[in-house]
Amino acid sequence: MYRILLIALFISLLSSVSAQRIVVHVYMVDKPAKKNSDTIFYDYNKKLTWNDFQGRPDNYTGGALTASGYAFDANIISDPKTIYLNIAVYTYFIKSGSWKKPEVNTDYHLLHEQRHFDITRLGAETFVDRLSKAKFTKDNYNKVIDSVFDKVYNENIALQNRYDTETRHSLNKEIQLKWNDQIAEDLRKLFIQSASAGTQ
Repeated sequence: MYRILLIALFISLLSSVSAQRIVVHVYMVDKPAKKNSDTIFYDYNKKLTWNDFQGRPDNYTGGALTASGYAFDANIISDPKTIYLNIAVYTYFIKSGSWKKPEVNTDYHLLHEQRHFDITRLGAETFVDRLSKAKFTKDNYNKVIDSVFDKVYNENIALQNRYDTETRHSLNKEIQLKWNDQIAEDLRKLFIQSASAGTQ
């Protein structure tokens, strides 16, 4: 199972800015992990372990829950003619909000939870893609960011729910394996594309 958590972020602007155009730079950032932090940031090469699930199980009938989400940091730099809006998107996992029941210990079930985190990362990439294609002006950027975020967030929740419904929370092993393969392929394409862009 999963839980998407939102971080409310506020952008502050100088009220005197009167620039005629806006330049937007949207990108994914992989934040470094801080020692003893309650937050894990997504790392394609570092998978979750059961030790990361430090929350207390609730009455939910499932065996484990992954608390993950994506958010963004934004800043604005301006000159008399241009507003530069930089949006850094990141994906995270909250240890204290994630839990497992004592009898849940297998690699198979851990991968089911990892796939929830992976789906969250794919949603964050969709957010970056949609924002990079959005039409921004100096008057609408807050509204555009909020609108795109809400739409992609709802789509990601729907995908997380479909994943759990179709796999029956991992109980349907045949369907679980299909989802595992599809998500792995989506991630592979994503990170090959990112690596290729980074070398150009």
